[in-house]
Amino acid sequence: MNCNLLAKTLGTTALVCSFSVAAQAADLPSSKEPLAPPPVAETFLPFFVKGGFTYAINESRSKLYTPRGDTGLNATISDVATFGYEFGWFVTKNISINVSGGIPLTATDKTKGTYPFLPSGTNLTTLLPALVPITVVYHLDNFGAFQPYAGVGVAPGFSFENKNAYLRDVRVSGALNTVVKFGFDYMLNQHWGVSFDVTKAFAYLEGRGIVNSGPYRNVTVVQHAHFNPWLLSTAIVYRFGLSDIGLGSEVVAKY
Repeated sequence: MNCNLLAKTLGTTALVCSFSVAAQAADLPSSKEPLAPPPVAETFLPFFVKGGFTYAINESRSKLYTPRGDTGLNATISDVATFGYEFGWFVTKNISINVSGGIPLTATDKTKGTYPFLPSGTNLTTLLPALVPITVVYHLDNFGAFQPYAGVGVAPGFSFENKNAYLRDVRVSGALNTVVKFGFDYMLNQHWGVSFDVTKAFAYLEGRGIVNSGPYRNVTVVQHAHFNPWLLSTAIVYRFGLSDIGLGSEVVAKY
């Protein structure tokens, strides 16, 4: 339709054409890009603490020596049950640095095997052992609330106290041990969860003491121990940010 020609002859027709052109222009596709969806943002809680029950299965292999050589005797260190704890910091969303420990409790070091005038099961000393695993841990986060992890690190090992028994003046060398760990957290909500953890330590320790009584009195005894405990732990988990303890604002991480 020639709108200019009709406009000269009939004013109302020009008005109709004007509306027609506007309607056709409205039907044309728009070149404006749709808005991109906003990035997904979530609160990142970089710190956590765990507390619960730890049982140490002291899988050890030891040999006892005197200045005359190998006695042929072995020794074993008893298991320990204690309150265990762990502190951690997520340096990224999936990688954390963990420091573990437990309330020190006594463990007995007893002979295993027989020796003239020294029966099997003789208590050599009572220890107050400590092992502090420091590990780098990788966490999987693609299973929802179930979050398995595995890690590796080192664990300083030492004894706070060595009480006299068959031996006196007992000294136990410290050691820097290798540890591996694996387990999982199951998060009940953003902050709280439960955890199960297995840590294996590989250590070599040397103990030294003097026989306290009997026919071997004043003889020095040296114990070479491959001390490889399994640490089994179950705990309550609490994750938090600086704002939860009043030290700063929440960190918002975008992924």
